[in-house]
Amino acid sequence: MESTTPGGEMEVASVRRRVFAYLVDLVLVGGGVYAVAARRDRSVAVRALAFGLLATVVGSAYHVVLEGRGGQTVGKRVAGIAVVGGDGSRCNYAAAASRTALRFVDALPFAYLVGFLSISLTGRRQRIGDLVANTVVVRSRGG
Repeated sequence: MESTTPGGEMEVASVRRRVFAYLVDLVLVGGGVYAVAARRDRSVAVRALAFGLLATVVGSAYHVVLEGRGGQTVGKRVAGIAVVGGDGSRCNYAAAASRTALRFVDALPFAYLVGFLSISLTGRRQRIGDLVANTVVVRSRGG
């Protein structure tokens, strides 16, 4: 899964690939959740609440399970990137859960501003969740 440079170092994923992967996952998970939450027999407020709750639960489970199992969500696989441990080891469920739990911090105050700042200011392009979980998003083999 991990990709290394000729010198043996991991090739950190670009911001563009990370954003692309995020958008693919957002459409996939968000579209599925919307289809379930948008039943017309509910009020707009109930639909919005259902969407928010389902999106949080399903989106979190999606990231923890897929990244914990193999380091890649569908979006990451399409973008050719993967989550690995800071030492290049395989991502595990605990690390995936930690980085996922801190998405809300990275998303502050809006539009993932904290996450983008963190990625911009760290040498291995890590958001707060990556720093806490000791993970790095890298180019995957063939990616």
